[in-house]
Amino acid sequence: MRVFFDEMLSKAQGRRYAVGYFESWNLESTRAVVRAAEEECSPLIVGFNGGFLEMHKYELEYYASIGKTAVDMAVVPATLLLNEVSGFPQVIRALRAGFSAVMIDVSSLPFEKGKKLTRRIVRLAHLANVAVEAQFDELPHAKNGVLKEGEKASMTDPRKALGFVEETGVDALSISIGNVHGLYEAKAKLDLIRLKEIRESVQTPLVLHGATGISDDDAKKAAQAGVCKINVGHVLRLSFADAVKSGLERGISIDLEGIGDRAETQVGNLIRERMRVYGCAGRA
Repeated sequence: MRVFFDEMLSKAQGRRYAVGYFESWNLESTRAVVRAAEEECSPLIVGFNGGFLEMHKYELEYYASIGKTAVDMAVVPATLLLNEVSGFPQVIRALRAGFSAVMIDVSSLPFEKGKKLTRRIVRLAHLANVAVEAQFDELPHAKNGVLKEGEKASMTDPRKALGFVEETGVDALSISIGNVHGLYEAKAKLDLIRLKEIRESVQTPLVLHGATGISDDDAKKAAQAGVCKINVGHVLRLSFADAVKSGLERGISIDLEGIGDRAETQVGNLIRERMRVYGCAGRA
C-alpha cells in the first residue's frame, strides 16, 4: 500500500510518534521489516543504504525492484527510501528506479555548499514527486561499537536548522543531538533540550539516525518531543549475523534457506520491539 514519504512523517509528527526506519540489505531483512510492520500494524519504510550499495558495487536497480515489490504488496501504508545516497548521480538513478524518497548527507561539505547541493536535489526530486531528507551536521561514528573520545561531530543549531530548511525546501531534516552511528557498547545521551529548541524553530519533520545506541526511554521522549522518524541499522545487522552464525554452528550449513528464515525471524522480533518503543505500532 504505497503512500508518500512526507505524508507518513507529517502524520507521525502530528500524533507524536516516530516511524521506525529499519534498514535492509537483502531479501530476508526486507521481509523481516515488512512482516514486522504488518504484524504490529505499523506504517512501513522500506529502504537501503546508497553508500553501502555503491561501496560494494551492488546494482541499485536490483534493490529497487525488491523494495518496490515489498511496498506494493504490503497491507500497511508503505514507502520506499534510498538512505544516505552516495552522490548526485545516485540520486538520478534512484528517481528513475522508483524510490519514493532519498536521503542526502551534506555534512562533509561547507554549510553553504551543502545547502546549494541539497536545494538542487530537492528541486529535481520534487519534479518527480520524490521527497528529500537531508542532514547538514556530522554525527560521530563509533568504532567496533565504542565511541572514542574526540570523535568529530557537530550538534544541530536551531537557527541554522531553520535557515537550511527554509532555503532548501527539504521534506525532513536529520539532526544531531548526541546520537551516534554504530554505537552498541554503551548508550548515547540525547540533548532533549536542544531537540525542543529545534522543534520550536523548525516545523519540518525531524529524524534521528544512529538509534542502535539510543535508550528506549530517550527514544520515547524524542518521539514525544517531535522526532517522527528514527533510523535503526547496526543492531539489526548484528542480530542477523548472530542468527546465521548460530545456524552454521548447528551444522545446517547446506540449508541456507533455513538459516535465512531463522535470521529473518530473529531480526523481525527485534524490529517489533522497537516499533512498540517508537509508538508506531498500531498506527497503520
